Amino acid sequence: MLLDLLRSDPTAQSVLEARARDLARSDTAGKAESGTPTLTFTLGGGSYSLPAVAVREVMPLPPVAPLPATPPFIVGLTNVRGQLVAAIDPRPLLEIPAAPPVPGCLLLVIKAGDITAGLLADSVVAVRHLADTLTPTPAANAGRGQLWVRGVDSSLSLHLDVDLLLADLRLAINAEAVE
Repeated sequence: MLLDLLRSDPTAQSVLEARARDLARSDTAGKAESGTPTLTFTLGGGSYSLPAVAVREVMPLPPVAPLPATPPFIVGLTNVRGQLVAAIDPRPLLEIPAAPPVPGCLLLVIKAGDITAGLLADSVVAVRHLADTLTPTPAANAGRGQLWVRGVDSSLSLHLDVDLLLADLRLAINAEAVE
């Protein structure tokens, strides 16, 4: 009976119609954001993305203590809230020359399983939803790609799989001493 009363009142009817339109618009906006949330960042002129759920923190690069006799992709160790974290430059792992961190550089603190590490980033571009299909990289098509590179999206960001990246055997320094 109350519904009939609302429908017969032209003011109430227009308010209900406006609310229905707003709800329909918000439902459409929610569908546009479906997909995996990814964090897109730049490093040395390249654009990279990784799952946003793997990123624990984005912070200005704290002081880094270089480690002797480590590969060029290990920038060094840094202290993140009392925990020593390896700072990694992914470019040498992708066969792109490494460069020293630029002023204003960021550290993306990532976690996969029990492993926490930091990735260098020049800037964070956006957090967006990955809804489009990834295209394999030319190196992957030639059989030379990294397993942790998932592909390239339509904005030419290289998507990284954090679990596989942190499991890369090249990151295990002195692994034989641990066994």
